[in-house]
Amino acid sequence: MHGKPKLVLLDFDGVIAKGSNEAYFDCYHKALESVGVNLSPDVEHARVLEGWGSRFDDQLKILLQENPELVDQAGKTWVACVGAPKFWENVKLVPDSDKAIHLMEQKMDVAIVSGSRKDHIEMLLDRFGIDGDRKIFSSYDVADPTLRKPNPYTLQLALEHFSCSSSEAIYVGDMPNDIVMARAAGIEPVIVLTGELDEKRAKELGVSWIEPDLFSVAQKIC
Repeated sequence: MHGKPKLVLLDFDGVIAKGSNEAYFDCYHKALESVGVNLSPDVEHARVLEGWGSRFDDQLKILLQENPELVDQAGKTWVACVGAPKFWENVKLVPDSDKAIHLMEQKMDVAIVSGSRKDHIEMLLDRFGIDGDRKIFSSYDVADPTLRKPNPYTLQLALEHFSCSSSEAIYVGDMPNDIVMARAAGIEPVIVLTGELDEKRAKELGVSWIEPDLFSVAQKIC
């Protein structure tokens, strides 16, 4: 679909907010350091991406798969890191993503589907000055861990809420797991280059719709 969708579903980190992905990566690294585990940078990065969008405890189980007894202790460090005021200092609005959201909301339904906590998303939207009462579907808040991102459950909830078929929606993300989740829900993935993936890697993953940023997506569909 490169036409006008009925429903636009947005990931948050790397699409609307920048700096948050890097901040989460740093907290996972500090969590590993706190329990004396040193993975190679490539392995650490790959394992974080493998569980990206899941809750931190699920993510730490992947990172510490050789040392599962250390997950609880590492989790305390991660929680303290994310809860520190410094964590949010470098999280900024992706330029013009606020304009993109307001432009799209005049033409179609727009919602956020993310693995981040809903209260964190709401706090940052308020800080960015993105007002409005929009739906947020957070897989972080899903009780069953098997239904968290990249499981398509939260995308399916969004489709049901807006009475929309998968063929009438797009999901805008920046991570490999965003592609996995969208395809599992039968939704076309759109990758923006303001987060993890570059154009070369996105094409290697079979994505045909790639845009520089969210505003470019909005201009194309509005």
